[in-house]
Amino acid sequence: MASSRATVAQSLSIALIVFVMLTFVLAVTTYLFFRQKVDAEAAAKTAATEMAQAKTDLQNSEAEKAKLKQILGFTDDKPVGDIETEVNEAFEKNFGDFQEDSKAYVSVTQWLLESVEAKDKDRKSVNAKNDQLEKEKVDAIAAADKRLADIEAQLKAKEKMADDLKKQFDDDRERHEELSKKLAEEHRKSLERAERLNLLDEEIAKGEPLLAAARQARFKTQPPEGKVGVLFEELKDRAKLIGRQNTLLADLRVADKALQDTVLAATPKDDRIDGFDGRILSVNPIDRSVLIDFGSTRGLRTGLVLRVYDPADPRPQAGDNKAVVEVVSVESDALARARVREDSIGNPILPGDRVATSLWAPGGSFEAVIVGFVQLDSDEKQDQDRLQQLVEGVGGHVEQSVTSTTTMLIDGGQPRTIGSGTERAPGWRPADEKRRENQLKEAQRLGIRVVGIDAFLRLMGLDRDMIDSNRLEHPGDRRGSPIRGGNVAY
Repeated sequence: MASSRATVAQSLSIALIVFVMLTFVLAVTTYLFFRQKVDAEAAAKTAATEMAQAKTDLQNSEAEKAKLKQILGFTDDKPVGDIETEVNEAFEKNFGDFQEDSKAYVSVTQWLLESVEAKDKDRKSVNAKNDQLEKEKVDAIAAADKRLADIEAQLKAKEKMADDLKKQFDDDRERHEELSKKLAEEHRKSLERAERLNLLDEEIAKGEPLLAAARQARFKTQPPEGKVGVLFEELKDRAKLIGRQNTLLADLRVADKALQDTVLAATPKDDRIDGFDGRILSVNPIDRSVLIDFGSTRGLRTGLVLRVYDPADPRPQAGDNKAVVEVVSVESDALARARVREDSIGNPILPGDRVATSLWAPGGSFEAVIVGFVQLDSDEKQDQDRLQQLVEGVGGHVEQSVTSTTTMLIDGGQPRTIGSGTERAPGWRPADEKRRENQLKEAQRLGIRVVGIDAFLRLMGLDRDMIDSNRLEHPGDRRGSPIRGGNVAY
């Protein structure tokens, strides 16, 4: 029994121990459980708090995510994977130089910023270089412009120098050409002069038969200039003779046609005319008149005697005329009509025959000198101005002194005396008388034609009655023979 009690006691002890242990375990377990519960509740509370915070964070994250998507340019419903794919593709495509593993926009932004700053620095450097280059370019352009201006100035100077040289060359060439022409002309003239001198020497030698016998022997032994001197001596002697003859003719006044014919007929037969003065255009056998073309009838006067020549001989002898005609009217500035004074049935005047005279030359100007006391009407006043108008009316002009070109000297004579016979007309002075005497002597010396007032008026186809009554007849109205005065010289 004791053993059973011991066993029971032991069992109880064991049971107690077990109980105690179980109780302790239970207590511990309860405590642990309770602790776990508290901890769980605290953890749950903490978890709830954390969940709320996490929810808030999640919402914030979602908002930030949406904002980031918005910032990054993506829509809210865009999946992150797609965004990541697109970002990687964008980085590969647009930012290939970005070498970092993290493909973050902040990094790339920083990289871009750094790149931009580097680029900006490079740009500034490039801009600085560009500015420097631009400045250098401006300076270079300015220098080039200056050089260009200098070159243009030099070019203009060269062009001016070239123009001056060209002008000088042209002037020199022109002077050279002129000098060459001048020298050539002088050479030609020298040759012509030499030829003319030879011809002149030959012509001078032909003058030997014209000399007096006393001079011919001396003429042969002289050089050309000496021969000319001998000829001049002969001419001077003949001039003196001609002067004396002119004085004689002037004294005679060659008053009528018979005396004129005598003087013309006395011309030596071996004298040759210098040239023809006109050509006969037509012959009118009914009124025995001819129409003559003079080329110019200036200075031609009615009553002029012309000799008719055969045109076959260009320089016929003065006495070899075939007829004689007298100018009766001036038809125009080139034509005049003449009446036939002498002709020959065996050698009649024909159209084409030539006429010549030593008393007038075609184109010659009618130059008159008026001296003496001119009275055209019945009063006692001088009418010299009116007489000058008559001269100018036929194309002539009046000069104060007789010269070698004077055509005619018109002498009004001395004024009529008044009262007792010793008183002269008013307006007449001793100086006028002296001038009249001097001009008459000069006309005699030169063989100038001298006519009185009445003769000059008749030569013009007028008379004193016409002038006194102021009824002047036009000379062209007359076709008959001109009236001849007793003191008209031809």
